[in-house]
Amino acid sequence: MGNAVERYLRTYTAARLLRRAIERYREERQGPMLGRAGKIFAELTLSSFARLVVDYDRDPPVLQGQRPDGERVAIDGMSGGTRDQLYLALRLAALELHLKQSRAMPFIADDLFINWDNARAQAGLAALERLSTHTQVLFLTHHDHLIPQAEHVLEGRFNIIRLA
Repeated sequence: MGNAVERYLRTYTAARLLRRAIERYREERQGPMLGRAGKIFAELTLSSFARLVVDYDRDPPVLQGQRPDGERVAIDGMSGGTRDQLYLALRLAALELHLKQSRAMPFIADDLFINWDNARAQAGLAALERLSTHTQVLFLTHHDHLIPQAEHVLEGRFNIIRLA
């Protein structure tokens, strides 16, 4: 019995060490898109989330947001607005990677900020402004309350075209 317990402890300890080494390796070498999307997501959520992580212990692996205190939140545990911010972060990260390898193409955004509060809408506008240094950004909305937000963030570096 003592030999069996000793073998079990060695195997269990080795498995935990291996799992931790794999986790650390994944964290250090996570894909450039996931890393960039995590940074954008942190900005869009005003640091409510620190980054994006993949839970590889699930089958299939699951994308999650990680809060600054380390708590992980599944996508279905996020509010609708936060899920919109996650989607935009992934889109912007993918577009940034694409622009490094291909010709620029316009980014057309249609009512991105419907479920966002003003502070997060301003963070979203700032992200679109950064993108506009690499490609043309067309932002379509029928929400007039976003104009003062754009004026605050973009300080006149945009054009408004009103359609009748």
